[in-house]
Amino acid sequence: MHPRRAPTNRHRSTSTVMKTYAQTIELRADGVEEYVRLHAAVWPEVLSSLRSVGVLQMKIWTSGRRAFMYMETTDAFDPDVDFPRHMAMSEKCVEWGALTRTFQSPVEEAKEGEWWCRMEECFDMRAQLSAREEDASRAPVT
Repeated sequence: MHPRRAPTNRHRSTSTVMKTYAQTIELRADGVEEYVRLHAAVWPEVLSSLRSVGVLQMKIWTSGRRAFMYMETTDAFDPDVDFPRHMAMSEKCVEWGALTRTFQSPVEEAKEGEWWCRMEECFDMRAQLSAREEDASRAPVT
């Protein structure tokens, strides 16, 4: 059995290595619509700051009260260092964080002090297919 881990390094192309993250959080029942509305037009300062600390892509999905975030980052990105750095870059980032936090609460599975609960990857189709292709290429020709 393979150990579960996060983040995961991915090869987007032969020249770019990145990390991927998945996180989840609970939304207030009366705040889901407003949370979704806010994210339809995230403030430019927030987007710029996230990009400057190494976030290449971020997507958030909702299902009922549950929100799921997927991120692709540079290989050098460290969430414990770079998210605080992002927040310190602009008063608008602090304001956005405080505003969106009013709609959120940690999921039951979150560790002590964790707001967004980091999720563990348990399946990667591309990695499994690549491993099979490598195994097949090493098989003796009969």
